[in-house]
Amino acid sequence: MSNDRFTQARLHALYRILNTPVQPWPHRHLFVENVFPDAFYDELRRAMPAANAYTPLAKTGKVADGDYEMRAGFLLDDEHIGRVPADIARFWTALFDDVLNDEFAGALLERHAGDIRDRLAREGAPPAHPTQRDMILVRDSSSDGVKVHTSDPRNLLTLLFYLPEDDRHAECGTTLYLPKDRDRRCWGGPHHDFAGFDPVQTMPYLPNALFLFVKNDESFHGVKPIHVNGLRRDLLLYYIHC
Repeated sequence: MSNDRFTQARLHALYRILNTPVQPWPHRHLFVENVFPDAFYDELRRAMPAANAYTPLAKTGKVADGDYEMRAGFLLDDEHIGRVPADIARFWTALFDDVLNDEFAGALLERHAGDIRDRLAREGAPPAHPTQRDMILVRDSSSDGVKVHTSDPRNLLTLLFYLPEDDRHAECGTTLYLPKDRDRRCWGGPHHDFAGFDPVQTMPYLPNALFLFVKNDESFHGVKPIHVNGLRRDLLLYYIHC
């Protein structure tokens, strides 16, 4: 695989992300379309692992709480890499090492440094050094959704890359929520019933799109119940955490 192609994908993604304004309400986030070059996204779609390469998300050790029974994950560890052909394994390893690498993470951390400092100060936590990167491919289908939560307490920035084949199920993206008790806060961990929240906006589940948010005690989000015959939702979750 050409490293130049992966370098160009990284620079294209950074250009798209860093030149997209941050939306401040209901919490700081942004939505980016065409986040990767078209040809690279087509290659990514062709490299999606087969269903038998995934593990139920609750058994991966990546989630401690929540309603994830319908979700399966593909990690960049020896077990999962060993389940796919070598060229597929090389693609996803290179995406993490050469596209979503330290330069990519560093640029996002620099952009959101003020947000992260404010969050840690309010939390009474020390500065986040050093930081780490993590990614997991997630696949799910029709379900009763993912209840409202703010993300893992360790996360500083959460990125959800949407990886559908087309835009037929745009309504199946992640929804931003406000608590009905507008003073309610949560530093992360538990999932909360939908009844206690007002939906604000759904990030459309579009090909080659990205939803990014700054994790804090107000970053409430979830996935509404989805009941679509034959639906397959593919996402790449990427975290920068302390």
